[in-house]
Order: sequence, then structure tokens, then C-alpha cells
Amino acid sequence: MKKTLFLFMFFFLFSYVVVNKFTLGIIVFIVYMGFALMALKKDNTLDSVIDISFEYSKKSKVVLTIFIFVGALTASWLASGTIPGIVYFGIKFINPNLFIFFTFFITSIIAFFLGSSFGTASTIGIALMAIARSGNIDVNIVGAAIISGIYFGDRWSPLSSSANLVASLTGIDIYSNLKNMIKSMIIPYLLTSLFYIFLSRSYILSTNENTISGLILNTYNLDVRFIFIPVVAIVIFSILRINVRISMVASIILASAVAVVVQKEKITDVIKYLTLGFYKFDGTSLEKIIKGGGVVSMLNAFILIIISCSLVGLFEQLNILYYIKNKIMNVKTRADLFRNTVIVSFITGMVGANQTIAVIMTENIIEKIYDEKKIKRIELAKDIENSAIVIPALIPWNIACYLPCTMLGIGSIKFIPYAAYIYLIPICAYIYYRFILKEKEI
Repeated sequence: MKKTLFLFMFFFLFSYVVVNKFTLGIIVFIVYMGFALMALKKDNTLDSVIDISFEYSKKSKVVLTIFIFVGALTASWLASGTIPGIVYFGIKFINPNLFIFFTFFITSIIAFFLGSSFGTASTIGIALMAIARSGNIDVNIVGAAIISGIYFGDRWSPLSSSANLVASLTGIDIYSNLKNMIKSMIIPYLLTSLFYIFLSRSYILSTNENTISGLILNTYNLDVRFIFIPVVAIVIFSILRINVRISMVASIILASAVAVVVQKEKITDVIKYLTLGFYKFDGTSLEKIIKGGGVVSMLNAFILIIISCSLVGLFEQLNILYYIKNKIMNVKTRADLFRNTVIVSFITGMVGANQTIAVIMTENIIEKIYDEKKIKRIELAKDIENSAIVIPALIPWNIACYLPCTMLGIGSIKFIPYAAYIYLIPICAYIYYRFILKEKEI
């Protein structure tokens, strides 16, 4: 029964990615099938391949639930005026002499509340890029500031699917994990801010004129007493350390109510938005800015994480992970251990072409090493956040880099030197372990 169910699911998902021309999904499937054939050639039975694939795919269950809520949350915030309100007030108060810095700051704040790097890039990111193009500022620098900001939220938001994935894999409470990351976040954030303030002085926005804020104001009722209720709810629930899924459901319900009462949306339309995404402004100037979300929008992510988890199972069966573990096992200091974690993250990010694969594979490879060295699980989670979460954003063919660049209309290489926050996270963490940490030996 299990074999039949798995094969049916496999062929259904593979048919979906082929019909929808989801290139990355097709590549991941091909890689999976290649390693599955390799496992069969090494005297593994079909049942054993299916069993380990099925077992590891179940690790994605928690994150898949988060994906569903994130998709619905994004659509509800678009319909309620929450995201448009953030965009409107953010743009309104931008200082043209500090445009690049404000781009990073605003994007990081929205990414924190939204918990989605791609969702942030496709909303405020696109809006800020439109302003940059009209103001004759280097789009690669602005794009780098946006990408730095979106991965601030991706790494440090209770709504982030990747942060929840790390917490799930390491067995750490999400809020404890977020609290533990604060120290490793402050210095990189401040250094990045100073870097963008410096760049802002050299790259000044040449005009304040834009139509985005006016269009939003004319389209939405931006009553601040109501449109930010979904955000306030998320913040309060986070402070109270209430389960993130409960807080998201509450925010979705509140945002949906605001959409109906304040924005005069029909209940049936709101339900459609939650399911299929918010696409109300097709053919208008807001089409490229205020859109997206919905549970359906997460289907590609569902497929990637299911196959990614199954792929890691095959790596385990083929002892590929064991080989890498042996290569990095002999470390004597905390700095060496983190350095090896970063190296593994680069390898998994390059091979997997996906942030999720990088996180899952990195955790599988280094988990036992941390346990044997008696490093606390919460430190394991932090090191993964400081490596496998951010490093894929610097690999041009990885979806964590390629997709935001595509959304923003920039190349996937030229922005890298300016994406300060992405590489300052692992650099500062290594410096801390190497020169500051008192107990360097492990």
C-alpha cells in the first residue's frame, strides 16, 4: 500500500512540474531519480528506496503546514490593505539622500512581519525597484539591499518557513531559536546599515516623484486603526510565544475581516484570494506591485520540499552524507566546527540549488558531529541559521538567489558584492568563535 501510494504521489507531482514547466522542480526530480537508480544498483531494493524516501518526506509535514498559512496570510494582508499600507507609509517617509539604507531597513521590517523572502521581494521589493529605476540609481545596489533585507526576515521571523524548518529539524522551539539568534544578528545588521548609509551618500535618488503611493491611496482605505491590526496581532502573539500556526490563523481571520469591513471586499472574493491568490488589479498600474499569495502559490514550494526531503533520505542510504561527515569530523575548536558547517552549506547549496535542500542536508551532515562534541541543539540551530539559511542567496543558480533576482529584474551575480548582510552573518559568526568566545576548544 505504501509503495503504491508513494509511486502515485511521485508520478502525480512529476506530471505537475512537467505540465507547468517548473524547471527547478523537473531538475530536482531528475536528480532524485538519478540517485534512486544509483541506490538500486548498489543492491538496495525498490521497497527500501521507497521506505526511506517516504520516511524522510514526512519531515516536511510541519513546514508544509506553515506554507499553507503563509500563502493565505500574504493574500489576506494584500486584501486587507496591510501590505499596501506598509508600502505606502514606507515610501512616503523615505529620505532620497538615504534611499539605499531605507530600502534595506524597510524591506527587513516587512520581511520580518511577513516571514517570506519571496513575498517581500514581490511586493515592496518591486515597488522600491520601480522608484530606483525612476531615480537613476544602480539597480544592482538597490537589489542587493532588498535581498539583504528579505533574508533578514527569512532568517529571523516566527512566520518564516525556513526558520520553522530549522526549528523542526533540530527539535528546538521556534521562539527560543529566534531569541538565541539575536546576538549573532546585531553586529551584521549594524555594519550592513552603515555600509548602505555610505553607499546612499554616493547614490542619491534624483527624484521624489512617483505614482505608486497615490495609486495605493486612491485604491485602498488606509485607516491605520484597522489595516495594521493583522500585524499587531502577529507581534502580540509572538511576544506571548503562542504557537506560530495559531498566530497566523488569527492574523488571517482578522485580515479577512478588515478586507470585508474596511476594504468592502465580498466574503466569496476573500475566500478566493486566500486560495488562489490576490490578483485584483490585472491590467492596471498596481498589477506588478499588489498581487500574489494564496495557498496555490505555494504548490511549487510544496513539491520542492517533499522531494528535497526524500532526496536526503537517499543520500543517507547511499552513505554520501557519512562520507562528508568523516571529512569534517576532526575539529578541535568551535571556530573550525562552524567553518566546516559553512563549507557544507556551500556544497549543499550548490548541489541542491535550493535553500530547503541546503538546510536539510546540512543538518543531516553536521547533526551527529554537534551531538558528539556535546554542542547544544540550540547552538546547532543557530549555526545552521548563520550558514545554510543565508549562503544559498549568494549562489546564482540557487532558487534563493535566482528567484528574487528574477522578480527584481536584476542579474544574479552583479548584486553579490553589495549584499552585505548575507555574507556578514557567517563572517561575523566565525570571527566571534575564533577570537571572542572564551571556550574555544571542544
